[in-house]
Amino acid sequence: MTGVGAVMLVVLLFAPALSSVLKSIAFRNRAAGKAEVIRAKSESQVLRAQGRRTGGRGRRG
Repeated sequence: MTGVGAVMLVVLLFAPALSSVLKSIAFRNRAAGKAEVIRAKSESQVLRAQGRRTGGRGRRG
């Protein structure tokens, strides 16, 4: 078995575990992104209720 063959064997052995790890990381990233969007929307609604502007560059432009 050559070095390339040994590397291929190791990659094939660990591919299912690596795939599940990558899926888990992707799920966490999507969940964090959704939570950030929800948090931003909630904060925007609170600021509007208080009569403050959201976004923009402030009073001085």
